[in-house]
Amino acid sequence: MTVMSDLIERGGIPEGYKVEVFDGMVIMTPQSPEQDWTVSDVRDAAKAAGIARERIFADVLITFPGENDAAPDLTIVRSDAERRKNSYACVDVLAVVEVTSEPDDQKDYVRNVQKYGRFGIDLYIIADPFTRIVTLKSEPHAAGYGQTKEIPYGESLVFTLATGERVKVDTGTFPSREA
Repeated sequence: MTVMSDLIERGGIPEGYKVEVFDGMVIMTPQSPEQDWTVSDVRDAAKAAGIARERIFADVLITFPGENDAAPDLTIVRSDAERRKNSYACVDVLAVVEVTSEPDDQKDYVRNVQKYGRFGIDLYIIADPFTRIVTLKSEPHAAGYGQTKEIPYGESLVFTLATGERVKVDTGTFPSREA
């Protein structure tokens, strides 16, 4: 049992907080309204694209063999993904969306890029309410991602999952915030 799964099983995560283990440290951050609204907008767009709600979830544990598990802000999994109690394996993940909780968030811009790329997650999307830019990363490899595209808030974010499903998100509704 991992630290994260133990916390979840015991109900040890306070309401309104997200808890992750990175580099052996437990990181507990409160959810911001901007994070919630952005995740909601992406979830709505994915559902509008025909992706079943059972494949889209927020803050659900994803297991990474031999490394700390994570609970991304939003995850889209394959239709045949196998639920393991309250988690899914990283091999079933098609896309991850993270919303930065602070300016120049090293967790989202460095550690997650390396980890998600190394584990072959096809698409990694970072929504940054401080810079008002969405970063779409694709072509995962051992050190991160081979392709990066930046989309300013207000323009459409379009991505295609490995399954061929195409999602179009109106980033004009994404909220911003001051540093």
